[in-house]
Amino acid sequence: MTTAKPTQRRARPIAGTRPTVRLDDQFARDLAVLMQTGDDLTTAMRTAVGIVADMYRTAWHHQSVPVGTAPTLKAYKFVEAPPVPGPPSLPRVTHNGPMWTPSSRQTSTDDARRQQPPHRQQTGRPPVRP
Repeated sequence: MTTAKPTQRRARPIAGTRPTVRLDDQFARDLAVLMQTGDDLTTAMRTAVGIVADMYRTAWHHQSVPVGTAPTLKAYKFVEAPPVPGPPSLPRVTHNGPMWTPSSRQTSTDDARRQQPPHRQQTGRPPVRP
């Protein structure tokens, strides 16, 4: 008779270590799809994990789900890569939430307001010059 082992949360991954990942049939098929873009196995795994991690960070930042809870993706939008090398046209997401880059397209007037510097309050006095 075998004893059931309780599922344990693992410690955070340590950069520079080589994790061991067991490939079952479905995982191997999913990686093969990602690798059709020409990426090697490592790049495909990094891309996939990065996309999901950005989704989690964004959901937590916007309080869509509590931190530590896996969000469920409801919809997604496909965009084509820019025709020339350069900054991405979509916002870069960090642990602090979306960070708009100068090349980010404005999709609404609300986006345009967010990207403008705050207005200085007029005092009625001429500006002081050095």
